[in-house]
Amino acid sequence: MGLKLLFLLAILSGSASATRLDSLVGQPVTINKSRLWIVGATSLLTLSSTYAYLERTWWHGKGVPFHFDEGRDLVYASGLDKVAHLTGGVFISEAYYNAFRWAGVSERKAEWLALGSAAFVELSIEVKDAYSPTYGFSWRDVAAGTLGGIWPMAQHRSGFLRDAQWKVSYWQQTPKYFNERGIPVQRLSIDDYINQTYWFSFSPDHFGGQRWQRTWPDWLQLSVGVGLEAETWSLNHDGLGGRHEWYIAPDINLVKLLKPRSKAAKAILGLFNYIKIPAPTLQLGPTLRWHWLYF
Repeated sequence: MGLKLLFLLAILSGSASATRLDSLVGQPVTINKSRLWIVGATSLLTLSSTYAYLERTWWHGKGVPFHFDEGRDLVYASGLDKVAHLTGGVFISEAYYNAFRWAGVSERKAEWLALGSAAFVELSIEVKDAYSPTYGFSWRDVAAGTLGGIWPMAQHRSGFLRDAQWKVSYWQQTPKYFNERGIPVQRLSIDDYINQTYWFSFSPDHFGGQRWQRTWPDWLQLSVGVGLEAETWSLNHDGLGGRHEWYIAPDINLVKLLKPRSKAAKAILGLFNYIKIPAPTLQLGPTLRWHWLYF
């Protein structure tokens, strides 16, 4: 994820088969230097290509001097972008935690490296925004993404969070975002918050007794979601960027439902677990509404 992370990985790797003591389980683990460099090189390639893509598609060659965001980030998406940065931090930290564990890093060190990686990625994003004519450097975004980086630590220390998942769904119910910006409608835009919903899924069996836990399927979860009301959202008004919509819906943990045996299948299903499966949904606010199938 840049030269800084590569340098950190080089220090951590030591020798090609340096033996370390896992601080949590008390078992020796072997750090694989080659795999660590794969993690670093892949990160550097991904960050560089993403930066080039965003500069070409967002800036259109119209960069400006470094500047801070003056509060627009709290207005145009009613703060929903902070949930997006939090969720992004969760995804990034989980990916890096698994990558560092694959490379033989101890659990505790992998947790801290995952947190640092999430913080570094978020900081890189904001440095990019600092030169954008539309955005600016936001410490609030950095804080939200870094907070998401704590997720692997939190999961390993809480039975409730161990079964919980952060998810996202995107369904283009309205082209309003593109129309107000005066740009062609795209299939997907990471800034189109009125068509995005962020979810926190958890297992209700943690709140019941033993009989309840034996009865409730371990793969069936409940999910609480938040999005924006398209009718009240606008880029051009003086108020906040739309009212928040709140949802509750059933959800499925695909790994627990399908119980894959191979690590590859488990990893693939784990990626799909980041996407909220369409399901009957009750909208709680700002108006009460039933969706037979919410995407």
